[in-house]
Amino acid sequence: MRAWILGGMRVPLLLVVLLLASVLAVPAPSSDLGDGEERLSALSNDWRIEVVDSTNLVGTYSSIAIDSSDNPHVSYYDETNGDLKYARWNGSAWIVETVDTGGDGFVGWWTSIALDRNDNPHISYRDETNMTLKYARWDGSAWSLETVDSSYHTGEWTSMALDSNDNPHISYHDGLEDDLKYAWWNGTVRNTETVDSLNHVGLHSSIAVDNDDYPHISYFDVSNGDLRYAKWNGTAWSFEVVDSAGWVGLFTSIALDADGNPHVSYYDMTNHDLKYANWTGNTWSTQTVDSANDVGESTSIALDSSDFPHISYFQWTNKDLKYAEWNGTGWSIEIVDSSGWVGLYCTSIDLDSNDNPHVSYFDGSNGDLKYATKAELAPPEPEEGSVSLDINPNTLNLKSKGRW
Repeated sequence: MRAWILGGMRVPLLLVVLLLASVLAVPAPSSDLGDGEERLSALSNDWRIEVVDSTNLVGTYSSIAIDSSDNPHVSYYDETNGDLKYARWNGSAWIVETVDTGGDGFVGWWTSIALDRNDNPHISYRDETNMTLKYARWDGSAWSLETVDSSYHTGEWTSMALDSNDNPHISYHDGLEDDLKYAWWNGTVRNTETVDSLNHVGLHSSIAVDNDDYPHISYFDVSNGDLRYAKWNGTAWSFEVVDSAGWVGLFTSIALDADGNPHVSYYDMTNHDLKYANWTGNTWSTQTVDSANDVGESTSIALDSSDFPHISYFQWTNKDLKYAEWNGTGWSIEIVDSSGWVGLYCTSIDLDSNDNPHVSYFDGSNGDLKYATKAELAPPEPEEGSVSLDINPNTLNLKSKGRW
């Protein structure tokens, strides 16, 4: 049975959605910002929010990437049909397609997307029916699908990054051995290996590749309740405990700055906070980003052109999608979407060439894939013979194409 896994607990998603509907029918819990007026003031009006796909129950395990034209591409799971789906903005509309149906099975859990130098999407994901790791690639004309690791009960919490040759690198959890695993394509052969087998490790993994094409992986150590980090130095893996203050390190997300230093967002389950860690070049620095009630699950991180972190995440208390941005001196925190139960079950963030954030996420109240951005996506071109209106408080300007 398909299920929601959180902190080692497996809950059927269809049951979760039914529970969401019943919970949302009662008054919402008190806001972390105080009274209703204060909470409304924190809702940013800079975000443009839209539904990408509302066909049945869709949108869990989403992952987003922005192409060279600043258009978003999203991979996600279709819970109703058990399929891997993909959506992209073509400049005027969302194009949605099914990538892998898995026959009569269920494929598309824990998706992770990356775009190559030609803006073609690559997606790692789990085949839940066979409990294996799969990989899909668009070659410009068709999707190519393959099983990367056919070991039983593997492929959980996949994360993927492409190197300078557009070769995929994937981190994931081996559920049978409870290990952190890693798969990569060297241009000729597909390789898989166990990175860390210390007790129960590897859940909530996230991967990034540096300028030398070496992988860096953040992940959760279940046995000790720690945030761990692994790095390949060209000859061997090195390991570090990043944070061990309580039960920390769930929902990790990693990004590398211009110097190859890692930045990690993650959830502190002990204090129910969003936390952030970065390597300064000499040591790890950790800090609490948001401590407003129960907040910080489903984190995703991206760095802007100044190497400042931007984080999307879920607030459990009010069931909101939130966003935190480091401005150089402090954290700016916003509620992005508060319409129902939004942001659980994986948020994903990426930035465009102007450092505008783009976030994909699941709307649990309606069972939809949603998307939020601070950027203005290119509108469709007016058709021949159409009239467009530009209106401001002082003037009314008419622009036409073709005849009146």
